[in-house]
Amino acid sequence: MLITVAILAILVGVVAPSINTILVKNRVTGDINTLSAIAQQARFSAINEQFNVILCPTTSYSACVSDWANAKMVFIDENSNGSRDSSEPLIASSDPLNSGNTISGISGAISFSEQGSISNSATITICPKSKDASYASALLLSLYGRISVAIDSDDDGINEDLSGTALTCP
Repeated sequence: MLITVAILAILVGVVAPSINTILVKNRVTGDINTLSAIAQQARFSAINEQFNVILCPTTSYSACVSDWANAKMVFIDENSNGSRDSSEPLIASSDPLNSGNTISGISGAISFSEQGSISNSATITICPKSKDASYASALLLSLYGRISVAIDSDDDGINEDLSGTALTCP
């Protein structure tokens, strides 16, 4: 019985940190995938509908806010005023960021033009609450509207942004 308890204690000591690593990576990956999907939906809708389409964080699905940890919404900005009017259709929405993660790099809305482009390139970084950059990931948006997820191109264990700079967790 004592040997069984000792073996179990060793297994828990070895396996528990690995499980935590998997959970942290999965939370970040899940949020990046959700953000990527809704951004791609916004770009596709702008091109398809030939209107400006807004992707922004929201608390009410009727107005944009600045904090990207909130839920996100995509809507056609028919009058190009940058805000959602009651007559403008909601195209897509997503849940708030996982509470175990933080988000940085952008404030306010992203507007996709009829050609699918945006006015400023953006890097939206998602980090675990621990701020360990080795778990960080980012959604990269180019001026042309190309949407990609950051990768570790130099094999240092940390993903890079559009300019090749390692992601950081502020």
